[in-house]
Amino acid sequence: MEFKVPQFIELEDKIVGPLTLKQFLFLGAGGILLFVLWFFLTLGAFIIALIPVAVLSVALAFYKPRGRPSFEMIVLFINYILKPRLYLWKKKNGQQH
Repeated sequence: MEFKVPQFIELEDKIVGPLTLKQFLFLGAGGILLFVLWFFLTLGAFIIALIPVAVLSVALAFYKPRGRPSFEMIVLFINYILKPRLYLWKKKNGQQH
């Protein structure tokens, strides 16, 4: 019996137009945050908040440093910062090395 092996299994499915689900959610979250900020901030403060929120949303959706998604790189960076990096090795009794 012959089976067809799927190709491009590491490629994410396009959900909305050319966007994957993750990209759509990052851009949508940024848009919702900007929509909420529009009602709570003055025009000048909104424009100042617009730039970092928009840049962060677009970067999380599309920027891939070293071929990895930027969200994954941020998670790895936070794990690196929060976890201890001092490793001590203690020889157990009876262990030969």
